[in-house]
Amino acid sequence: MRQYRGCSRLVYAIETDAGDGAVSYGAVKELAPVKSVSREIASENEAVYADNVVQQRTYGATSITRTFETTRIAPEVVAELLGNTPIEVGGSVAYATKADGSKRPYIAVGYALHDGDIDNPCEVVWAYHGKVNSISKASNTIDDGTGSEGQSVEIAFVAPKKPFEATGERNLDFCLPITADNVDMVDTFFEQVVTPDNASSVLGE
Repeated sequence: MRQYRGCSRLVYAIETDAGDGAVSYGAVKELAPVKSVSREIASENEAVYADNVVQQRTYGATSITRTFETTRIAPEVVAELLGNTPIEVGGSVAYATKADGSKRPYIAVGYALHDGDIDNPCEVVWAYHGKVNSISKASNTIDDGTGSEGQSVEIAFVAPKKPFEATGERNLDFCLPITADNVDMVDTFFEQVVTPDNASSVLGE
């Protein structure tokens, strides 16, 4: 089992539905400096019994929940991820939290994993069709030895509505292992959302 010893480049892009299941993505923006990444895959399944014995297990929808531990997230980023309402106040902008979580936008999220090499990641990832479940924030009083707790962002990703043409599947994410031969692709990978359909044109043949 690979043990990852670092993460970096946590970014996101807002997803826009074209109406027929196809999507487009907005500009890539930094979410926040990232301290850790965790990934949990869950599948709905149903046991099929015959003669009082499980004969097979039928698997349904799969979802991936990722949790990112970060430093402070800028208020305008939090507002965009949660779909909050901006309010002009004397030349400044405040944000009011919406009660209806269904109004939160779908997003694509990109990040890099490192295996002991600070400068070069071993994998880079784009995950699609995610919604923020929660953004936690902890604050402590200023005192000797008090550290920054940072924030935690939990995002649930489900399959896009429309399959990608390149795979014929409703893929949840795209992972590119990085080697000495393709390390020059890393910067380009995070300039826009990379999908199975555009990977060849964005990253080169």
